[in-house]
Amino acid sequence: MDCTSSLVTVVNGVVLVGGSSRRMGRPKQLLVHNGMTLSERAVAAMKDHVDRVVLAGSGQVPEAIEDLLLLADPPGVAGPLAGVLAAMRWAPETAWVVAACDMPRISEAAVRWLLDQRRPGTLSILPRSREGRVETLLAVYEPQARSLLEAQAAGGRWGLRHLAEDDRVACPTPPVELADCWINVNTPEDVEAEVGPGL
Repeated sequence: MDCTSSLVTVVNGVVLVGGSSRRMGRPKQLLVHNGMTLSERAVAAMKDHVDRVVLAGSGQVPEAIEDLLLLADPPGVAGPLAGVLAAMRWAPETAWVVAACDMPRISEAAVRWLLDQRRPGTLSILPRSREGRVETLLAVYEPQARSLLEAQAAGGRWGLRHLAEDDRVACPTPPVELADCWINVNTPEDVEAEVGPGL
């Protein structure tokens, strides 16, 4: 597909639920915050702004969203790259909003802002934090990015951040009022620091 072509009009969403959650000690996608699991929260943030939301990975799925299609990670691919490629291989002609299952402050406003950053010729929108970190989850991957991601997988470069090395990838900084939407929690200490006790 020509990366200079117009933007595709179909955008899907995928929530990655395949992590082992070793540092957390329990499945992150099942953590409950304000009455909703974190994976449900990610689905809710995306569902009104994309054509379809699916899940990717081998993790346990909360009952409230178990009717969603669950894509298996492709063999031989590790990390979040596996979930992104699972989605892109399943629907290769669409753009994808990709979210993790461990983002307690993800919001519809963040998804809307992210989609507003799409431009013809841009392979991906990987937001950049105010500290300079490239955020690869809660990001947009256009179908034209797949060939680069497939090449990464073939070379064993699992980090999605490598995509930012291409000058066709945009890394805008979210407005300050949305910055917390990209916070993720990996350990019980993260949970205590970011959302307080009781998650």
